[in-house]
Amino acid sequence: MNGEDFVKLCFEEKKNTLKQYFNENDETEVGKRINALIHNGANRNALYELINLILKENYYTLLLALDGEASLGGKQVNYKLLDDDMNTLNECGELEGAAYKYFIEG
Repeated sequence: MNGEDFVKLCFEEKKNTLKQYFNENDETEVGKRINALIHNGANRNALYELINLILKENYYTLLLALDGEASLGGKQVNYKLLDDDMNTLNECGELEGAAYKYFIEG
């Protein structure tokens, strides 16, 4: 696995989370609250777009922070992500480029 693979998995997780939250039968606390808001008249599409934007910005910031390109909790540090074989996943801004591709351009 490389940095882009890791970012792609994060992107897939974001998509799956949105799909789960907006499923009418979702039993998570977030899903229940979304469904209650929609039931009470909230615009489903506007709510979806808002939550999608929140998740995109949070994943993007977290991925950049892991790459040392943004602060996390007010502290900017270079982190090293390693797979099970001790291969580094985030060499030379690899997460930053892939995060931009998936979460900003995509």
